[in-house]
Amino acid sequence: MAIIQKTYQLLPLALAAATAVWPWAAEAFDAGKMEDFKTTNVCKYCDLTDAPLGGRDMRGADFQNANLSGAVLSKANLGERPMEKRTLVTNFEDANLRRTDLSGANLHLANFTNSYLREANLSGADLGDAVLLNANMKGALLAGANLKGAKLDGAKLDDAKFCKTVMPDGAVNNSGC
Repeated sequence: MAIIQKTYQLLPLALAAATAVWPWAAEAFDAGKMEDFKTTNVCKYCDLTDAPLGGRDMRGADFQNANLSGAVLSKANLGERPMEKRTLVTNFEDANLRRTDLSGANLHLANFTNSYLREANLSGADLGDAVLLNANMKGALLAGANLKGAKLDGAKLDDAKFCKTVMPDGAVNNSGC
């Protein structure tokens, strides 16, 4: 019984210690990888969870199999990505990609679950088989995008602009041409 009482007495101290560490733990990205990325524009298999990347020019960046969950990429330019043949399985879950330029990007199989893609430029992007569950894509530009096989359950597509857009079922949406 004394051991149980001591455990309960130590519990508040353990919780206080965990809370004190929390601000440091909130930034899960690897600062060294981020510095490497800044100079090489390559972030293969790296973890940039919760990284502050908003407003950066990252045209041609290579995020092959990277984890960018929760990253802030609002107003970043990730356009002009070459349409490579390899499969990219980048994780953008919960990422803020508002007004981000992802035009022409190869995002095949990427995970955008719960991401914020409001007013993002996805024109010409390959989003084939991508997971866009509950993504906010209001006002997104999807002209010429490939969404074949993409999972859009719960996605908000209000005011999205479609023109020559291949939809998940393979049909072409020209409603905004």
